Amino acid sequence: MDAKDIPENFKEFTAQHKEKVYSKILENIPNLELKEYMDIVRVYIDRKGQYRRPAYVLLGSLLYGGTVEEALFPAAVQQLTEDYFLIHDDIMDKNDVRRGAPAAHILYGIEKAILGGDTVHAISWHLAFKASNMLGGSRGKRYLDKFADIMFTTHNGQYYDLTLGSPSKDISNFTLEEYYQSIHAKSAYYSIYGPLQCGAIVANQPDEVLEAIKEYAAPAGLAFQIKDDILDCTSTKKVLGKSIGTDIQSSTKTLILWHAVQNASPSVLNKMRSIYSKPSGSKSEEEVKWVIDKFNELGSIAYAESEAKRLINESISKFDKLTEAIPESNIKRLARDALGAAAIREK
Repeated sequence: MDAKDIPENFKEFTAQHKEKVYSKILENIPNLELKEYMDIVRVYIDRKGQYRRPAYVLLGSLLYGGTVEEALFPAAVQQLTEDYFLIHDDIMDKNDVRRGAPAAHILYGIEKAILGGDTVHAISWHLAFKASNMLGGSRGKRYLDKFADIMFTTHNGQYYDLTLGSPSKDISNFTLEEYYQSIHAKSAYYSIYGPLQCGAIVANQPDEVLEAIKEYAAPAGLAFQIKDDILDCTSTKKVLGKSIGTDIQSSTKTLILWHAVQNASPSVLNKMRSIYSKPSGSKSEEEVKWVIDKFNELGSIAYAESEAKRLINESISKFDKLTEAIPESNIKRLARDALGAAAIREK
């Protein structure tokens, strides 16, 4: 990639390559017989998304001496996994809006949405095998092993999240360690450092480089999920493209909630505990709003913002130390911006 073609920031880089990745996905969607079923399979694919995860794959390849062209297949795989995860997540989280339109299960019903998500999952694996064959040899095997590990870890993280999110899990009895364990598994790996590692494998980098990527990019991955929790309390459905307050509605235990629990008065804590103990999806709009108001009053959202910034600073500091052997360039500058972008976003 010519230096003059490298954009100013990660958002522009993502936009620059979005259609290439989307086209690669379309080339590999099977032509299933029933049109209605194909509509379900493609519902989130065709709405597209932010395409951050595939952009991290492409950037990881470029940063470590690879090309965009060889990384396109793995990038397409990364986007398909997001489309698959979100169909199922929206059902579990009772989220009725996704990417500015009704969620798949609202349009087609839960059973058909699950089936559509399963098919997207199957397509992602088929494309991952194609990517592995294209890369060939040990490089192809390492890529497929890495992709499988990302998927296993993310599913494990979702289980952590569901367990922590159980209404029977008292909000006073979850720890920061449990929270960070959950978001590392369900988000940090899959969203930031795993895609970067896939790109580095495309560039045929050794395991030591993959470990360095994990060390410097994992904090940015944690910040990414913290920012997601913040936006769930502070954004709007129109801006975010999905329902607001879903963490409260599904009793998800977040860093924001942890801080509020530590600082709430007994009466506020008791009311908050009563709301979170209700079954998922049964909280009223007034109750969700009350909790968000308390988060603001207690400084809990501001605390989460400061923690996300701290993690981004840690990530960039480690990046500078662990990539000293890579000469300064527009790509390296872009990689720094990409780490910071994890927590500086509106959706």
